[in-house]
Amino acid sequence: MKAYLGRLMILKRRVTSALIPLLFTATLASADTAGANGAGGLSPLTMIFLGLLAAIILLQLIPALVLFGSLVMAVFKRSGKKAEAASSD
Repeated sequence: MKAYLGRLMILKRRVTSALIPLLFTATLASADTAGANGAGGLSPLTMIFLGLLAAIILLQLIPALVLFGSLVMAVFKRSGKKAEAASSD
């Protein structure tokens, strides 16, 4: 178990040491594309990416709403059956 934890710590250090320069470089790149006046627009590729991201979120929202609706209906059906059983006694 100790060997596993040691390897995990080494992996965390490697990932951290790789991510920090990448994030710094990405920040510099996005700041550079903003232009001199600071009003950089979104490229068509960025708009396509954001559109696909929004589509994925919307497609995940549909089953979530169906599941939530069926959960609410099941709760109210169960409470209705309990009320009917209590009133018939």
